[in-house]
Amino acid sequence: MKLYQILIVTFLILVNSISFAFCQDITLSWDSSPTPDVDGYNVYYKQGNMDFPFDGIGANEGASPVDVGNTLSTTLTNLSDGMTYFFTVSAYQNPDIESTFSNVVSNSWLPSLTIPANNVTNEPVPVTFRWETSPTGYDVTYTLYYGTDQNEVSSAGSFVPPPTRSGNNRIPTGLILVLALYFLMQIKYRSIVPIKNLSPVYNLLLIVLLGGMLSACGGSGGGSDTASDRSATSAETPATESVLYSINKGSSDYHQAYDLSASTTYYWKVVATDTQDPNLTYESEVRTFTTEVF
Repeated sequence: MKLYQILIVTFLILVNSISFAFCQDITLSWDSSPTPDVDGYNVYYKQGNMDFPFDGIGANEGASPVDVGNTLSTTLTNLSDGMTYFFTVSAYQNPDIESTFSNVVSNSWLPSLTIPANNVTNEPVPVTFRWETSPTGYDVTYTLYYGTDQNEVSSAGSFVPPPTRSGNNRIPTGLILVLALYFLMQIKYRSIVPIKNLSPVYNLLLIVLLGGMLSACGGSGGGSDTASDRSATSAETPATESVLYSINKGSSDYHQAYDLSASTTYYWKVVATDTQDPNLTYESEVRTFTTEVF
């Protein structure tokens, strides 16, 4: 069966109210699909973040997605009070043909991207990025991310723990072997053979020296293996390189980019960071556009 896309123009939150049962009832509304003969719409929701899949549960209307029929608004009830939810919608024609997702919205504030429009082609360079600023009560600064790899842009700004240091703090294997031999000889012969006339201090210094020599000659076996692993990983890395830009815009709500290539697809997003609490961030959806042919 042939599948095709049904486009959703816009998708808006209208009401976010708290019921007497201390749960959220959230009303959503969207524009109709420009494709004729749409049979209905699916409303997807999820708590906590906007990462797909949108597989939320808890609404009285059912688990995500909720089939709301051929209507342009709906209310999801009994969602947990005080929790942030994210929503998107799709249109369908019979159960087997479904559109792509609309833009993602939330019951709490997120930076709303204005231009370029999502999925636009032949976008002239320089490209002007613009987003809506925060409502009253938020004190934030904005960071713009854009690049050619969707996954890199999506994960940009997330904390990545530093790699574990490998092998530098291990005791050399050669030294361990010599120490073991030393104690075995002490147990059996009550002295070191054949250097039994030396004092224990000189014997210990000799052991350390021999252990270091064995380790330097490859006794530990760790260095060359690590280097081989790194070479193999580098050899498997694709030759095509992606680019990722990070622009701190302060309180500004736009940026002009002159450094974009022709006929190239880019992804972009904006992250707002609270000026008092750097761990408190508000992240927009990721949008895409393709630049014009120069």
